[in-house]
Amino acid sequence: MRSRFLGVVIALPLLLGGCAGTVSNPHVQKITSKAEAYLEKGKEWIGWQADPESAEGDARSADGAEAPPTPTTTTALAAEPAAAPTPAAAPSPPRTTIIRPAEPLATADTPALMPAPVEEVNLQEVAAAGIDFGTYHALIIGNNRYRHIEGLQSAVSDATRLDEILRTEYGFQTRLLIDADRDQILSALTDYRRSLGPQDNLLIYYAGHGWVDPEADEGYWLPVDAQADDPVRWLSNATLTTSVRAMRAKHILVIADSCFSGKLTRGAKIGIRGADYLQRMATRRARTVLTSGGLEPVLDEGGKGGHSVFASSLFEVLDDNAGVIDTAQLFNVVRRRVALAAPQVPEYGDIRQAGHDGGDFLFVRQR
Repeated sequence: MRSRFLGVVIALPLLLGGCAGTVSNPHVQKITSKAEAYLEKGKEWIGWQADPESAEGDARSADGAEAPPTPTTTTALAAEPAAAPTPAAAPSPPRTTIIRPAEPLATADTPALMPAPVEEVNLQEVAAAGIDFGTYHALIIGNNRYRHIEGLQSAVSDATRLDEILRTEYGFQTRLLIDADRDQILSALTDYRRSLGPQDNLLIYYAGHGWVDPEADEGYWLPVDAQADDPVRWLSNATLTTSVRAMRAKHILVIADSCFSGKLTRGAKIGIRGADYLQRMATRRARTVLTSGGLEPVLDEGGKGGHSVFASSLFEVLDDNAGVIDTAQLFNVVRRRVALAAPQVPEYGDIRQAGHDGGDFLFVRQR
């Protein structure tokens, strides 16, 4: 214990830049003077004596003359004298704590953490290309009030806000289901399967509880009538995939803001944007899914306006868009924002075994 403290005392003057006479800062002089006092006290504790030749050399150095090199000598070890009585312990010097300001985790100029800009294509370029995007529909589901399991806080407000954005800014025909049970969800999916044609686009948004069965490798949406110990009223990914595969709509995008929703995805893709790219995406069949996370729980709240972190980021990108963006680009921005704000990473890709053919869902700003 004693040797450690002494090492600190001897090192302090060196760390402060040498002797006190070379320092002009009064605060540093004060600290250095205290350090030298501790050094002298340490010398007394161990009975240290200065070498006369060394002391003489130090004096010459202080006068400006070059100090001669110290010759190497060999000294025989003398018999160790009897131990002297242990003196009373000297009081410990006061501790000095150095407080440094915390470095920021990220700044506005940190490129690695900045969301990528939205590479939207302006409406004039789209009009000149004569692209037919078809008609847009949306089934929006928000479940807060569960009958048999703990409820949620923001799912309904998230669904309501998305319904407003899609209707007023993008010209969607929407169907909003609040606190929907399994039969209501399946009935709505059946209606779209019967009514939509090849020129239609359908967005299916679900905000609510989700679950994954690791043994069966199957994910589920939990309607409001679901019970924790009985999967009969759960809605499996397999059921959803079968329904989507049977629809005739050209583009179908599923957005799932629920726990363990990553089981729906199968990889992601990024393309080079422009009118030609949009033309290809508009003509090819698309069955894609954007999820708020992978195989982990996701936050119900934490975003702006009382929305979930994922929903808040999604709304910002849709509000900021002034032209046409595809879901791959929308995902690229949303993923970065969510990953910086919450312990979850959104995923995007085509739906497994649902008939995807290389297209993508396009968001075309109308107002």
